Amino acid sequence: MKDGSIREVISATTLATVGVNVSPHLFRTSAASTVATRGGENPHLASALLHHTHPSITNAHYNRATSLTAAESFRQIVRQYEKND
Repeated sequence: MKDGSIREVISATTLATVGVNVSPHLFRTSAASTVATRGGENPHLASALLHHTHPSITNAHYNRATSLTAAESFRQIVRQYEKND
């Protein structure tokens, strides 16, 4: 497939599936962040998935995922606290 075709397929598929037109770059970003969130104990998994050559790129996704995981944990604590009130 040519680059333009891949871009069109990703955009059309994400629009049809989740209702948002996602660019290939954002698609890769979300893939790396998802891998880092789900496989946090293996931070280089995103690097292998996306063939990153520089660790700082993977670290940025890993840091974002760590923040998201912390926010979700905090949300669960607040919800539990609200239940006990």
